[in-house]
Amino acid sequence: MLGLTCVPPKVYDFLYPFKPHFGCPQARHFVLFCWLLVGLMLTPDKGTLKGVSRIVPPRLKYWALLRMVRSGWWDEHALLHAISADVLRTLPPPSNGVLHIVGDATLKGKRGEQHPLGRVARINEHAQYCFGFEVVLLIASWERFRVPVAVAVIDPQQQGHQNKLFRQMLEEFVPPGWVQQVIVEADAGFAATETLKLIEQMGYGYVFAVARTRKFSDGRHLKDLVQHLPRKAYRRVKSVKPDGRRRDYWVYECRRKLHGLGEVTILLSKQRRNYGPKRTKIIVTNLRGVSAGDILSHYARRWGVEVCQSQPIKMTWCPLRSLRRTMAHLRGGFKREHIGDIHLFFR
Repeated sequence: MLGLTCVPPKVYDFLYPFKPHFGCPQARHFVLFCWLLVGLMLTPDKGTLKGVSRIVPPRLKYWALLRMVRSGWWDEHALLHAISADVLRTLPPPSNGVLHIVGDATLKGKRGEQHPLGRVARINEHAQYCFGFEVVLLIASWERFRVPVAVAVIDPQQQGHQNKLFRQMLEEFVPPGWVQQVIVEADAGFAATETLKLIEQMGYGYVFAVARTRKFSDGRHLKDLVQHLPRKAYRRVKSVKPDGRRRDYWVYECRRKLHGLGEVTILLSKQRRNYGPKRTKIIVTNLRGVSAGDILSHYARRWGVEVCQSQPIKMTWCPLRSLRRTMAHLRGGFKREHIGDIHLFFR
């Protein structure tokens, strides 16, 4: 308890236009939601409801916050869209009018085996397996601003569900009025042909990493180009990170026709000249008249969604070898926070 007896006026004034989203005035869900956000901003732990209940006034019990989060009297997705749209209109726009839309999936570790959408997975081939559920996050980024605009949980029983959610988020997102160009960035997991076609139909540009199993229009694979390209074909270019720092890469750039996409710009990138084909990143873009350094600078903005995942969500990992030892003590832990995780993005 930090001595707070009322919701800070700035927080209440900002959230007051969104009060109609809460349909249970008897339970005062709007006031509880205000206290929930204040607690998430001030708590030093992982952001659980138990930790938030120690920050808010003593008269607000843990069970009251839990009942508000679990209730079906308010739509968290509609609330997130409304708040993000208001924030996008409020923040100062960039001078060039370019808005970057970044999407990525993260694995949120949980502490119980009974999660309806949980599965055993790992984030990459070098990480250990853990039990959790995957979340698709979409953020709007420009200059040094990162605003989460959509979030959804992946159903492991539906094949290609993360790409379906990603396309749905793109269709529902409405850019602010100052936007002159929209560029979408994501990794190879979202580079489905249907997704890239949708982005072109919407008039957006894209900078995506793609798998080397893709084919050219003549039937050859991208991996053949990466495998047999001589080292002397690469050149060193300069790119700029979102924070202004310089980063150099060795790249090879060409215009080719890919199967299902048409003519695009293909960029092979690696951090060191002597790196082999396995450490070469393949980037595809439909932007014209853009240098290789600018393409790398656009793709570097994808790191913003990684930071947005690790800071607001406050991920906790659960290795398999320790899961079963703690299952009896922490059984049902996902019920306390799996719905409340969505509200952590409002930070």
